[in-house]
Amino acid sequence: MKKKQILTKTLLTIVAGVLMILISFTGFQTILPTGEAFMPLAGVITVGIAVALGINISLIVTIISTIIMIVIGTADWVVLVDFIVILIVVGLILNKQVPLSTDLNHQQLLWLAIFTGLVQLFFISIFYGLIGLVLTGSPAGGLTFVQQIIPNALLTGLLYGFLVAPISLIFRWVARKALHVNDHHDDSNDGSSNNHGGSIIVDLSNQKNKKEDK
Repeated sequence: MKKKQILTKTLLTIVAGVLMILISFTGFQTILPTGEAFMPLAGVITVGIAVALGINISLIVTIISTIIMIVIGTADWVVLVDFIVILIVVGLILNKQVPLSTDLNHQQLLWLAIFTGLVQLFFISIFYGLIGLVLTGSPAGGLTFVQQIIPNALLTGLLYGFLVAPISLIFRWVARKALHVNDHHDDSNDGSSNNHGGSIIVDLSNQKNKKEDK
């Protein structure tokens, strides 16, 4: 049974990696003095993998897929750094992998989407501003880079805000079906139980309020 589950996870990760590469062909590129700046939209898949299969698997798939994207010319090293930053943020929000047997409600996924969208907005703007500052040696040069990249950063942040929650839900649902994980049962594949694998995202749902009242 374990071999079958490992094979299933491997197939899921391969499909996710292919999706990342295909998505890298979409989106627009911003022309900067240093060359093209690519929209890191494929990072939405990175978040979905992390939520469904864990940070470690997502990191491996992300690095391999992004290297392929760099080779075929649909990404650069900045995109790879961006994806790693996103994974760090997702890891901090989730604390550890949430077992597939544990339900993630819409409130939690909404927070995840908001945070990843904001991270994309600020990371892209600040990172390219620093690149401009280093290359030109002046704050004005850094500001010029920020002005040129801000449409890309805004659109990327908005797309993450809209897409992270549904993509994560879909990935998690597919993983649960493929691995035959039932609700409210321990998921031995994740190496943790429901009592230890929950999310640290603030849950403002009515159910939580009722529990606190008791």
